[in-house]
Amino acid sequence: MIRIRAGALCLFVVGCVSAGAPAPGPAVLRAPAAVDAGDAYSAWFADERDGVVYFGLSDFWSAYWATGDPLAELGEPGSQQIGRFDLASETFLPPLLVREAGPEVRASVWDVLAHPNGWVYYTTFYEEMGRVHPASGAVERFSSLGAGLNELALGPDGRIFATRYGDGSGERRSASDGALVALSPEGRRLAEIRLHARDGAVTAAKSVAFDPASGHVFVNADVIRNASDVQFASFELTRDLSLVSARLGDPELLFAGFAPDGLGVRVVDDGGRLGLWLREPGREPVRLDLGPRPPQDFAQDVHFAPDGTAAIAFWSGRIELVRARAGGLERARVDLERPSECLPPEGRSLVYSAFVTPDAVYATLYCGATILRAPLPADWQPVAPPD
Repeated sequence: MIRIRAGALCLFVVGCVSAGAPAPGPAVLRAPAAVDAGDAYSAWFADERDGVVYFGLSDFWSAYWATGDPLAELGEPGSQQIGRFDLASETFLPPLLVREAGPEVRASVWDVLAHPNGWVYYTTFYEEMGRVHPASGAVERFSSLGAGLNELALGPDGRIFATRYGDGSGERRSASDGALVALSPEGRRLAEIRLHARDGAVTAAKSVAFDPASGHVFVNADVIRNASDVQFASFELTRDLSLVSARLGDPELLFAGFAPDGLGVRVVDDGGRLGLWLREPGREPVRLDLGPRPPQDFAQDVHFAPDGTAAIAFWSGRIELVRARAGGLERARVDLERPSECLPPEGRSLVYSAFVTPDAVYATLYCGATILRAPLPADWQPVAPPD
């Protein structure tokens, strides 16, 4: 597993960057790393708070790509860690160790949530979720919640929403539907609702987002009958997890995100074409056609900058940017360049989470502990209001 050495601030960069210097051009920033236990961990889901990006360090995809087995990452024991990257200085900080290596520790860190309360919450899917406090290093594990917890989102009043992708058993195939779980900041289960979209199939909840404007929660899910029969569903629920609506089939909700007091974003696949649903407070929603969806591409995350700019990250490295200005919405696009060793035939990689600063876009790349950087676009196009 990757162990980022404490105090190692030098980066392997395409065009070396000094700490604190301007970052005008594209770059590949990599943490100094050592590999042990035969596992090489990569940057996965991420979140940002106070200029620090926190990201899960995982070998899930690498192990799966090598074997075709979703349980392959459990083959070797190792530690559980959360990477850290400081945006202002463009340096990797020492990772947060949430669990020491040991025979019973085999899952890696998946999603992370940098909560306003100072803790960073994390999931491991096959094992328990928990939280770590970066300032003190304190770790609390929520073993009573069970396994199968996948993605996280901040809810109302500091609550946390977590999706359970399956029945929580951690088995290869779940015997029953997944769920949406509401937690207190201390890790106490407040509510849990099983999500069901189709008889004879398992509904596996994936991503979750809370909309402060409506007070509703949005979840997408895989609906799996067998390996050759997979559909997609989306659910809308109230904040107390009462079901409002469920949809099976097109349009497929790829991801949703909502700023605390502003823009709402939903990315959909409608018959093979990407669509973007945008909502400003007090205005009618805008729907944009982004063109055909490339094969094997997926909108995986949405994050908002302090000024409200939304960064929508796709696996391919495509980053759609949307911001509200006095004249209305504006959009731009960035295509992050991945290094050759992270592309077929040499390798495989996925972009996961993107973040915007005043002059650049940064994103985690699942290809070692890697951050990609590109300049913020100068050209923004107005988004036409609805007719």
